Amino acid sequence: MFRIVVAVLLTLLAVPARAQVTGSATFVSDYRFRGASLSDDRPAAQVAFDVDWPSTGWYAGGMMSNVRTDAGHAVQGLVYGGYVQRLDADLSWEGGVRYTRFSGGESYAYAEAYAGVTFRQLVGRLYYAPNYFNAGYGTWYAELNDSHALTGHWYVFAHAGYLRRNGNVADYHASRFHSDLRAGLGFAVQPWNIQLSWSTAHGAPDVALGYPSAADTHRNAWVFSVAYAW
Repeated sequence: MFRIVVAVLLTLLAVPARAQVTGSATFVSDYRFRGASLSDDRPAAQVAFDVDWPSTGWYAGGMMSNVRTDAGHAVQGLVYGGYVQRLDADLSWEGGVRYTRFSGGESYAYAEAYAGVTFRQLVGRLYYAPNYFNAGYGTWYAELNDSHALTGHWYVFAHAGYLRRNGNVADYHASRFHSDLRAGLGFAVQPWNIQLSWSTAHGAPDVALGYPSAADTHRNAWVFSVAYAW
């Protein structure tokens, strides 16, 4: 899968059409990934970039964040590439691949493929990872994301996700299913974007899913973030 990700990214970079490049820097009070804290319930700093080729439908990007795993402080790196096609003014579909790894002796490296549909502000995606966090089993993850403008620069947003782990979970005496929810309020004035949200998770524990989370992180948390885009 990693070779597929690299091949897609190289193909995108070779596309001759003029690219649009954007980026952002974000401070977040708690880095939550699919309901799990990857920063040990502590703040994290992140940088991200996106490259789009509007005339072709191809896109690529990446992100880096400090994290705190069971082995201590580390850095997460993520790259992705995909293709999106608009069907009409409100509806589009996409597909792509992405690759994640962590610094340190245990990289937790894994790749996953995804497909999705967007209708206005509603985005639904389905992911499949054959070796989730390099733990030796596959996972399916489905998510829905939505946002709605309020008055002025204010908006509300919500996320719902559901994960199914393959393989044997008897050693953990736990479910193979995991769900996460997030909802919040945002305030956007270019180039700034400020959010406050509530995050919660239920089902299989982090250790049963292979997450590199530090021990004893909370499943419920308020999350505050400030992002600067360019």
